[in-house]
Amino acid sequence: MANKQYEVPNISCMHCRRAIESALGGMAGVEKVEVNVEDKTVSVSYDENAVTPESLEERLAEEGYPVKK
Repeated sequence: MANKQYEVPNISCMHCRRAIESALGGMAGVEKVEVNVEDKTVSVSYDENAVTPESLEERLAEEGYPVKK
């Protein structure tokens, strides 16, 4: 199990939180998604054999929440 935290500046409300949790939580291999609206961060626990950090970043961007580089 791997963990990754992303800084996502576009997070601003509970709708954002639910959208991100739904988008990432629905991916095969993702075990846990935690969104902190106040800190604008997303923490993901995932199976590194099924999901890559890049695929998580791509999914966030597709949903309108690009990761700060």
